[in-house]
Amino acid sequence: MAVNFCQQCGHAMEAKTIEGREVPTCPKCGFTAWRNPLVATMVVVETSGGIVLGRRAIEPGYGLWCLPGGFVNEDEAPQEAAARECQEEIAAQVDMGTLLGIYHITRGDGRGMIAIAYRATIHGDDSPSAGHEMLEVGLFAPDHLPELAFSSHRRAIADYIEVMGEAG
Repeated sequence: MAVNFCQQCGHAMEAKTIEGREVPTCPKCGFTAWRNPLVATMVVVETSGGIVLGRRAIEPGYGLWCLPGGFVNEDEAPQEAAARECQEEIAAQVDMGTLLGIYHITRGDGRGMIAIAYRATIHGDDSPSAGHEMLEVGLFAPDHLPELAFSSHRRAIADYIEVMGEAG
């Protein structure tokens, strides 16, 4: 994503090398447009029948399966975002569990992301169902998964399997 004009004063930006990186910098006010990663969550929702996956109704990865999750809004903590995304995507409230892992992702457009994975369980007698971003939801054994949309989700599930093996 090119930054052509300063978001502080509107002046044309110029490339400047800072700490070995070329970044857009405003020669007038000194503002630097650092390319910070986006922050997203993903949740391994555990049930007695397996983990909950949703089949995506949106791009990227339309028709492929994924863990519930999504971007963290500026005004929420990552764990709150993870719980909200579960409500939106699998239409179920969850009881958030422990942190599973933190993953660096390079998206197809070259942007960097940080994905924070959690474990969770379904709250009370809620039953997962497809939210507006999912075609359907399903329960899968962690070692018998359908094709997943994102490699980061495969890594999180592999870490989940490793943690479960250590606990068993």
